[in-house]
Amino acid sequence: MIYLLHGSVGHSSDWDFIINSLKPFECCALDLYEYSSESIATAAEEINTLAHPGDIIIGYSLGARIALQATVAADSLWSKAVIISGHTGIIDIEERTARVKHDKNWSDLCMKDWNQFITEWENQPVFDDSDPIRNRNHLRPARNKIAETFINWSTGKQLPVIKELSKIDIPTLWLAGEKDIKYKKIAEHASSVLSKAEAKIITKSGHRVPWDNPKDTADAINVFIS
Repeated sequence: MIYLLHGSVGHSSDWDFIINSLKPFECCALDLYEYSSESIATAAEEINTLAHPGDIIIGYSLGARIALQATVAADSLWSKAVIISGHTGIIDIEERTARVKHDKNWSDLCMKDWNQFITEWENQPVFDDSDPIRNRNHLRPARNKIAETFINWSTGKQLPVIKELSKIDIPTLWLAGEKDIKYKKIAEHASSVLSKAEAKIITKSGHRVPWDNPKDTADAINVFIS
């Protein structure tokens, strides 16, 4: 079984086109908002209970951070992992504090004005080289849970996985977009310090790798998991 974890302000259905490209593998795209009231560590623990030997976890952005949290756990049963546009955490205390405040602002805006929230979310520099994945109006009913994720799953609250990367002892594929300089560096660094990891930079893509270049993303994943 392949479990797929969507990104922030995302949805499990974002993975539909990728799932169609991963046949004959059986896939399950998780609704991460089911865990939004938990800490990111607890959410990862609960997701780990779904795994059986041979299962694979794939995470994009926020989902990648949760996947990393899951795979560093001592009781992790995942056989392989694919980390797409994944952040390995913030070490500096002041930066962590600032990030928590920044994410609280996102949470507040999400609850106050959904349309403005989506507009400002899409206008972030990290998405400059990517198109929107899809219209987000269908997520409006989930705004409470989305707001929760900014509070409970802030990068400023998550313990820096970068300090625990050595605990990942399974084959791991790190994917990043060629135009996404920050996350490309993270992927290359992480893969360089892990004996069973490899980085693949996907051309013609920014932060939203699977949606910017679906074919090359699916090809890279299929080669890795075959």
